[in-house]
Amino acid sequence: MAEVFLRPNETEEHFYERCTNASIFDCSEAEMLWCMMGPRRLPLSRIVPLSAVLLLIFLSGVVGNAAVCVVIVRHPAMHTDTNYYLFSLALSDLLLLLFGNFIH
Repeated sequence: MAEVFLRPNETEEHFYERCTNASIFDCSEAEMLWCMMGPRRLPLSRIVPLSAVLLLIFLSGVVGNAAVCVVIVRHPAMHTDTNYYLFSLALSDLLLLLFGNFIH
């Protein structure tokens, strides 16, 4: 991907050397940012699997925590101090799953 900033007859090694070595530093701001931080967007081949994993984590978290809450509320035998604590944890985890991503 560094090909975008390569000068004529320049290799990627020379590009990275030029942008990271302080004694021969010869980079524009855009070149330096690309060298230090990488491309602005991930390629689609990495976005799709990452999105699938995050969706799986989200769905299993929502379903699992909702199931814990429903079971504890609907069954009187589950109304113990320990289960109230588990209900509190499941509810807070559920709220974090549903609304936590909007903070970023």
